[in-house]
Amino acid sequence: MKMDRDWARSGRLFAWAYGALLIVAGVLVTIVSIGIPPTAPDLAKHYAYVRQIWPELYISFLLFMAAFVCLIVMAVVLREFFGRGVRSELLYTSFLAAALVGMIWMLAQIGSAQVVVRDSPGMSTQDLNVLGASSSIWSAVINWLQRGYLLFASLGTLWTGRLALQQRSLPTGLGWLSIALAIFYWLGLANLVLFDAGVTFANELGSPLVAIGAVLALVWSGWLGWAIGRSGGQFAT
Repeated sequence: MKMDRDWARSGRLFAWAYGALLIVAGVLVTIVSIGIPPTAPDLAKHYAYVRQIWPELYISFLLFMAAFVCLIVMAVVLREFFGRGVRSELLYTSFLAAALVGMIWMLAQIGSAQVVVRDSPGMSTQDLNVLGASSSIWSAVINWLQRGYLLFASLGTLWTGRLALQQRSLPTGLGWLSIALAIFYWLGLANLVLFDAGVTFANELGSPLVAIGAVLALVWSGWLGWAIGRSGGQFAT
């Protein structure tokens, strides 16, 4: 039973850490990004603002990466909690892929912003335009990494919800919340597709989806940590 208690404590600790790190990083990057000037028509002004908030951006990216490390541990714990099977392996693989893609996503963010901070001071207008063109390529890569994270995270929460409802090893409400969170991830993906297609309301719709999804993810990780922490005896190991 000692092993079960260790699994339960690990699941609770890393689930709560995942939620806490996500909310702190998200709030930090949101606060410093408010009021950032657009790239057009004054690219130099945009880059000057990025240089000002670079320390806060750097910290937020590292916090996001720490959250994704916690997600890997959560994937391992959930696989053991539900017992080895096809669905639990799919859950584990989905969350593992989400964490790895998420870390690559943050590394690309750090690299892109670091180039701007290091190279943009004192550049001529022509050189700034060249840097801006290069940054737009990185932005496209970063956007697709974000889509990859949402896709794999949605699959992980979907399998968590289905296993919770099937086995009754977690509260039923938590199972439905997991499925609801997966649906919000899919709505976020659909909104990004609409944005790519040039739909005008997609940009305005994105902010409420992000806000609601963030609240659901925070509640989900907190509830999951509490439920696993008090259910150590149910581990298949």
